Amino acid sequence: MELPFFFLFGGAMVLFTLLTMFVKNPVHSAIFMILSFASTAGLFVLLDAYLMAAIEVLVYAGAIMVLFLFVIMLINLRSDELEGMKVNPLMVLAAGTFFALLHRAISDLGAAVDPVRANTFEGEPKVVAKYLFTEMVIPFEAVSLLLLAAILGTVVLARRTRDA
Repeated sequence: MELPFFFLFGGAMVLFTLLTMFVKNPVHSAIFMILSFASTAGLFVLLDAYLMAAIEVLVYAGAIMVLFLFVIMLINLRSDELEGMKVNPLMVLAAGTFFALLHRAISDLGAAVDPVRANTFEGEPKVVAKYLFTEMVIPFEAVSLLLLAAILGTVVLARRTRDA
C-alpha cells in the first residue's frame, strides 16, 4: 500500500525540484521549492519519521522559505533583468554530476554506519535533541551563524538599494 504513495511523493518531489530550477520567475521558483519540501515531508511520513516530517515543514517550508521570499522581495528583480538570465546546459550537467557524486558519497557513508547505532536513532524528539546538542553542537551553531550572515547580507542589500 505504501508503494503508490512513495511514487506519488517521490515523483512530485522530483517534478517540483526541476520546476524550481528552470522556472524564470523567482517567486514561482520559491513556491515550487515549498512544494518540493512538502513532498519530502510526505516521504518522511512514509518512513514513520514523523518528527523529521514536522521539522521539514516547519523549518524548511516555513522559516527558510519565508527568508528566501523576503530576500527575493528585497532584491526586487525587474522582468528585464530576468530575461537576460539563460540556462547554461553545461552548468546543468555539472550540477547533475556533482549531485550524483554527492549521492554516491553519502550512500557509501551510509553503508559504513554501524547498524546497531543506526537502529537506536529512531527519530524520537528526546534522542534527536540529545544527539543535536551533544555530538552535533558545532555544526548546529555553524548553521545558525550562516543564517545570521544571510540575514545581515539581506539587510545590507536592502539598505544599498534604498540609498541608491
